[in-house]
Amino acid sequence: MTDLRSIQNDHDSAADMRPTADVTVIVVAYSHAQFIEECLDNIRAQTTPPRRVLIADDASPDATDTVIREYLEQHPGWAEYHPNAENRGLNPTLNAMLAITHTQYVTYIAADDFMYPHRIEEHVKLMESDPCAVLAYSDAAVVDEHSNLLSESSQDEFPWPEDEWNRRYPFEELLSTNWMPAASLFLRTDRLKALGSYHDHLFYEDFELLVRLSKQAPFAFTEEPLVAVRRLSTSLGAIGFRGDSPRFITALDTALRHYEGTSKEIQRTAFEKRWALAKRAIATDMPRRNAMQLLWHSRRGASSPAAFVKHMVRAVWTVWRPPA
Repeated sequence: MTDLRSIQNDHDSAADMRPTADVTVIVVAYSHAQFIEECLDNIRAQTTPPRRVLIADDASPDATDTVIREYLEQHPGWAEYHPNAENRGLNPTLNAMLAITHTQYVTYIAADDFMYPHRIEEHVKLMESDPCAVLAYSDAAVVDEHSNLLSESSQDEFPWPEDEWNRRYPFEELLSTNWMPAASLFLRTDRLKALGSYHDHLFYEDFELLVRLSKQAPFAFTEEPLVAVRRLSTSLGAIGFRGDSPRFITALDTALRHYEGTSKEIQRTAFEKRWALAKRAIATDMPRRNAMQLLWHSRRGASSPAAFVKHMVRAVWTVWRPPA
C-alpha cells in the first residue's frame, strides 16, 4: 500500500500534460485546519486530475479558512473557494456547491479524509464501463489523526455483503447495514440532481441518499481502497451518529420512508425499524410534536394496536404531566 504521507508535489511540473476528467471534486471543511492540506495535496496529485475543484469552509471556528487561503495563494487558479459566512451544515453546503457543478461526474470529500492518486482515474473507468450505474463506490483505508494506518480496509468495521448482487443492487440490504464509505461515493451529476440532490434538513448525507438512489438504479463498485477515511473523536460521525441523537433518528427515519410501496416483507421490516426509532425518540430531547409524529407515522411497525396506544399515551403524558 502507498505510504499515506509520501504523496508529494512530483506531478506539478507535468500537470498540464495530464488529461483531465470531466469531474468536479467538492471539498467540505469544518475545523479541519490540521488536515486539509493533505486532502488538497492528494487531489492535486491525481493521475487524472478533475476538471474543477470547489472548496467550501462551513464557517470553521479554527484556522481552516486561513490555511485554505494560504494554500490557494501558493497554487493560484487551481481551485475555487466558497466560504460560508455562517455555519449552514453539511447538506446545504453540498447543495450550494452542486448547484454550480456542471461536469459529468461529481464527488465530495470531507477535508479530513483524502484520496489515493489513482482514485479519480479508476472511478471514471468504473462508471464508463457501467453506464446504468448512478454511482460508484470503493473500499477505504482507515487512518488516525496523524495519518497512521489503522486498517487497510473499512470492511474490518463494516463488512460488505457476500453476494455481489446486493453490492450492485443494495436497496434491500441497506435495511440492515451501510457498508459504503461516504468519501468513496462517485456520482453522475445529472442523475443526482434529477433524483433530488441532498436533503437540506438532514444533518448528514450518505445513508438517506444511498437508499434513495439505490431504489432507482444500480451501483458500480470496486473492493480496492481508493480513499482513506480518518477516525477522529471530534468528527461528525463520532458526535452525531448516536442512538439518542434526535438528528440521527430523524435522518434514519427519513431514509426508511423510501421503503414504502415495496414488497410487504420489506415494508414490514422498515416499519418495525421506524417504530423502534420512534420509541427511542420519546426518550430524547427531540421536540415532543416531532417525536409523536414519528410514533404516528410508524404505527404499522408496532407489535399490536394496544402497543401503539400505550406508547402514544406515554408520549402525551410526558408533555402534559404536571410539574413535580
